Amino acid sequence: MPYREKVSLRISLLAMFSVLAFLSALFVKLTVSYGAIVYALVLLTGALVVGFPLSATVISIVAGLLYSFQSFLFLLILGAFVVRGVVIDLFFNLFGVYRDARVGRYKVGVITATMVLSSFFAGLYHYFFITLFLRKLIDFGAFIVSTIFVVALISNAIAGYVVPKYVMPRIRIFSSP
Repeated sequence: MPYREKVSLRISLLAMFSVLAFLSALFVKLTVSYGAIVYALVLLTGALVVGFPLSATVISIVAGLLYSFQSFLFLLILGAFVVRGVVIDLFFNLFGVYRDARVGRYKVGVITATMVLSSFFAGLYHYFFITLFLRKLIDFGAFIVSTIFVVALISNAIAGYVVPKYVMPRIRIFSSP
């Protein structure tokens, strides 16, 4: 495939997964964070399909910008999206996940741990910065907040296991010549 076609394909995939991530973020909002697995599935699949450094960050930034237009927090919420993308890209680049993904190998343990960490750091940003420091959201107490954290972490662990183990091998089958 010529270079220009590869670039346009990558840009198209980034745009498509960014919009899907935005739509899944709306679903997460409607389910009060209990639908976090949908966002994790979309973001991880997009990052691995594109398979190049900064894929997760670009998808997260575009999805976050779209999401900020419907959020009363406006651009403050963008930070949670950026944190997720940056953490994923940092660990995926550090452990060679993108390099391996381009040839169809997936490090399930690294991917699962990365997804859990990205969710954890995004949750910390959301809770400590937006809720406690800026006081833009209501603090519902330790039990509800910890329940949301635990559900998000479990959802991301499941997505981190399911996508590289079951989804990506099937996508590669259809994309093979």
